[in-house]
Amino acid sequence: MKKPVFITLIFLSLLISSMGISVAPAQTYLIPEDSVSLVPADEPLERVYGEDYSWNIWHSISQSSFRNYVKLVTENGSRWIQAPELYSSQNGEAREWIAEELSRISEGRIEVEIIGEYQSVVGRLPGYLPVDGPAFLVGGHFDSVPGVAGANDDGTGVAAMLEIARVMSKYEWPLDIYFGAWNAEEIGLRGSREVAKEFRTRGVDILVHYNVDMLLVPDPEDRTVLMIYPLGQYQTGHYWADLTVQMSNMYGNGIIKPLMSIDFSAWEQSDHWSFIQETYHSSLFAHESGGAYDIWYHKSSDVWTNEAYDYAIGAEAVKAIGAAIAFTQARAYQIPIHDERSFTLIPSHERSFYMTITGETSINVTSRWFGGGATYSIYNPEGYLIDEIAFDDASPWESSIVLETPVSEYGVYQLSVFNHRGTTTGYEVSYVYDSDIDGNNVPDSEEFWFGFDIELFSTDQDSDNLTDAYEMIIGTDWKSPDSDSDALPDNWELNYGLDPLNSSDALDDEDGDTLTNLEEFIYGSNPLLIDSDKDQIPDKWEIDNGLNPSVNDASEDPDNDHITNLEEYRAGTDPNVAEIKPLNYILAPALLTGGIFMLVTASFVMYRRR
Repeated sequence: MKKPVFITLIFLSLLISSMGISVAPAQTYLIPEDSVSLVPADEPLERVYGEDYSWNIWHSISQSSFRNYVKLVTENGSRWIQAPELYSSQNGEAREWIAEELSRISEGRIEVEIIGEYQSVVGRLPGYLPVDGPAFLVGGHFDSVPGVAGANDDGTGVAAMLEIARVMSKYEWPLDIYFGAWNAEEIGLRGSREVAKEFRTRGVDILVHYNVDMLLVPDPEDRTVLMIYPLGQYQTGHYWADLTVQMSNMYGNGIIKPLMSIDFSAWEQSDHWSFIQETYHSSLFAHESGGAYDIWYHKSSDVWTNEAYDYAIGAEAVKAIGAAIAFTQARAYQIPIHDERSFTLIPSHERSFYMTITGETSINVTSRWFGGGATYSIYNPEGYLIDEIAFDDASPWESSIVLETPVSEYGVYQLSVFNHRGTTTGYEVSYVYDSDIDGNNVPDSEEFWFGFDIELFSTDQDSDNLTDAYEMIIGTDWKSPDSDSDALPDNWELNYGLDPLNSSDALDDEDGDTLTNLEEFIYGSNPLLIDSDKDQIPDKWEIDNGLNPSVNDASEDPDNDHITNLEEYRAGTDPNVAEIKPLNYILAPALLTGGIFMLVTASFVMYRRR
């Protein structure tokens, strides 16, 4: 039995060696199905369009940072001023520090200037839209009465402005945001009056102005912050107060209380009044609700360490203002306001969402949920139920339309989702409605920003398949198909996630295949894939050998030597030069056939001998 076994092993060895000779490649580099470069790059600022960043802003505004700003602006003492040339050293130091801080926290993005004889500080965070549009304004006064540090009056206003500037400057917004620190408020609103007149001279259009003056003393029976708005059309003032209510109800503790100006005795005694006198009618006054209890007003005890001051209440008001501005900046052409939420409810619990309605529209709610019950309810601004529907079961895979509720009354509506069954349930809810914040009876989704030519959404001056408006929004040159002049068209760069405003990326190699992005463009290959056509032949090898990296030509044989391009790549041979077949290609079939024949013959002989 030993001899047959020995012979069998010999033949098996010959068989295996012949197979090895025939397939052993000269190159063993295998190409992944999708090879994408992960080369790190500097992250640009997020450019906001059509996406609601109100939660981001709300979450980023910090109570500790707000309080620290109150400390920094007030701890050196009284910042009094009596005339343009007569003021305390602390007043001058505060002015310089505020200007420097606006520049520092924004890394120079906020353009700072000093305006007027009373030297108020004004910063502008430029919007990216290259057309005239309305702006936002947030401010407070930095002067105080003699002998008083003025932490609440009005260190809170300056701190609110700086904290919102710190957070908002981390993004690129479509519209300008102005930040103001007014001087000489305590002697007759003189600084803000100068700035308001200058804004009017320059033709600055203010969409809404939030003036912040004293936030830290809430009414002990009604722990709120007043958002006082001027009389007039709903969209002029009341809407902007309600929008902060929406933010506070949605993300916080619901501490904003709108109040008409005629119901507030000190309406004309803070800096918003200067702007209203210059016909900036959308100017609101954020003020503490506990003014009658503020025994520290204009007293030496108005210091940042005052234990009676409620920084949590103040910070939530600041969050609401910042979030309202971010929410408004999310506006997009032909897209109504929409929101999507995912959450889980245990039995007998509910989740509420809020929306500020500015005219006739429909609140359309779709949802899907998993395994439990769901009751959907909509309440009007007075809190009355106007629509409701209950479901015991639903498909967890497809969303269903649950409510289509027409509404027209102005104000903040509430959408509630209630789990009325005994099973913990996951929900996905989406709601859509339109707005009309300028009150011209044209939905905002149909006109974009006031004065913006909506025809720009359909024109393409540089014929690069990107509309002029889209190029304005993303920042490319709508008059040039190659904004950064790097020989890569803007639309090609955008398709592959490159930066059409960075000329240096033409020489980058995103996928690490030694081809620059420019070479990939010239040869029609994918700059994110080593093997663009997924034919197992690298782009670089195909280009070096005159093949097409964007067409699967692995099975072709341009030199007619009966060896495919893929086989040529693996063997390390030239696909354009016919070659004598390598010895392994000749021997392999013969050895394989002969080995099988000898193995069968030997087995037969041994069988007969037994």
